Amino acid sequence: MKCFHRIKPFAALLTGLMLLVTLVAVPVTTNGYTMAPKTTPEPGEQAEGAVIEVKDVDELLAAIGPDANIALATGDYDLSAAASYGKDTGNPYCRWTETSEQGYELQIVNVDGLTIRGTGMDETALLARDRYACVLCFVGCRELTVAQLTAGHSPEPGFCAGGVLRLDHCEQVTVEGCGLFGCGTVGVWASSCNGLTVSASRIYECSDSAVNADSCLNIQVLDSEIDHIGWKSEYIASGLFQTYGGDGFTVSGCRIHDSIADLLLQCAYTGHVGFVSNQVAYNSLQSAFALREHSATVDGCAFHGNYINSWYAYDEEGSCLPALDQAGQELTEEALSAMEIRPIQLTGTEEIVLQEPTEVPLGGEIVVTTVDEFLSAIGPDRTIVLKGSNFSLADAENYGSLDGWYYRWEYTYDGPQLVIYGATNLTIRSEAEDPAATTLTATPRYADVICFQSCENLRLERLTLGHSEGPSECSGAVLNFENCSSVLLNRCRLYGCGTIGVNAMTCRNLRVVSCEIYDCSISGAVLYTVSDAAFQNCAIHDVPSPMLCFYDTYGVVWNGTTLSGPHYDVTADGEAMPVELG
Repeated sequence: MKCFHRIKPFAALLTGLMLLVTLVAVPVTTNGYTMAPKTTPEPGEQAEGAVIEVKDVDELLAAIGPDANIALATGDYDLSAAASYGKDTGNPYCRWTETSEQGYELQIVNVDGLTIRGTGMDETALLARDRYACVLCFVGCRELTVAQLTAGHSPEPGFCAGGVLRLDHCEQVTVEGCGLFGCGTVGVWASSCNGLTVSASRIYECSDSAVNADSCLNIQVLDSEIDHIGWKSEYIASGLFQTYGGDGFTVSGCRIHDSIADLLLQCAYTGHVGFVSNQVAYNSLQSAFALREHSATVDGCAFHGNYINSWYAYDEEGSCLPALDQAGQELTEEALSAMEIRPIQLTGTEEIVLQEPTEVPLGGEIVVTTVDEFLSAIGPDRTIVLKGSNFSLADAENYGSLDGWYYRWEYTYDGPQLVIYGATNLTIRSEAEDPAATTLTATPRYADVICFQSCENLRLERLTLGHSEGPSECSGAVLNFENCSSVLLNRCRLYGCGTIGVNAMTCRNLRVVSCEIYDCSISGAVLYTVSDAAFQNCAIHDVPSPMLCFYDTYGVVWNGTTLSGPHYDVTADGEAMPVELG
């Protein structure tokens, strides 16, 4: 059995869709995540701290806003019963997003200080009928509290592709005294969040996972009950607790029972993971622990009545890091089996604080000679000059774990991917005039070499970028741009193995000048919903046809000539020729 599982395509797609939503409001950047600025309530809104009592879905939607303290009356709240379901809510802080032909997901965006509180886990319920929608989805929210209620998809049996509680680019979130149930694929699904505590709650009957954290910091699951995960699914759950990238993930004082899953705890490239003082009983598990790059502290737990095929999930090379007790000793299968429940106070788990980027005068230059110096320098209003011949991202000391204010690591199937986020007026170039003199590489084949998200006025100059040399199949691009504007690639060399040289989605004003793109396995450039793109004096070779692909894209110019079709090849003399497919 492999030690790690591929993230489901739906999860990757939903993450991409969530990132699009963050651009709607005017953003500021904090800790590398884009948030809306703190706003003053409009006249007529409730004063800060006042409780807004609501008794139906329409009143709930109308009450959502900064510093709103919403009290839900006892009863069931069917979100699809809203008068605005699938239409404009009239509230800039919440919207309906289409997830299927007849279904919509409620997304609450860019709100600070919001509290949604019911009258008790058994008294108040928020329900979604659309199986592809998450029940509650929060994007770009800070100081958020959800308490004393139950959330899930409407109780009748059925297949689900949506989770229950979805958090994307949120900070300081408290989930207390809540029931989160399936059908729903994941109970708590967090991406690029900082500071999430789930306490005194119950997560049950979800099909794939109880808690899934991707590129997050400071996640805690405390004194909660996790049960019957994977029971109502055609397939067993992939893992009860899963964390990919980031730092600080703790499960403590929980009762975990009667679930069917591949894994109990799966963590990859996540530092400071603790699994302590938990009662684990009557579960059917293929393996208990799958640990990659960093180990986990496992202590003070009781395991009884479980079927566990193997305590550790080994990869194809027969390796998997062992768990450690609080004293740092490696835990054998015998030691895990004999462990007894006791309270554990973890040390070294203080809140992880992101390091600010290296200080540079506004608009100034900083010369870097190592990957760690490069990562530390990432930030707005600066030029980073790479001095050296080879910069391998895999050599970074914090590879795949601790993030910076303006970058993070996102876990892919075979390793972490560097994402540079929210950095405006950033230039990255080599010191050498010859672009072949400086190469920046990524090792994982499923990762983009660099993914840029929500960056403006971005320049890359005189660089060679690609995956580490050697024959292999790839699914990651070389450069990926999402929601970026005013991007210039000048005198760069982009090579495979990489599926696409330049991949761009929802971008504006993209310029590719005097660049060479070669040996990519799918295409030289693929643009989705891009406006105003120009290629000048570029060479694309050893790339399959079509070399250029444009979808829902307009204003594309090649060497001064406007291109109107979706597919083109590039001739040896640098001309773009239309291609008919099929």
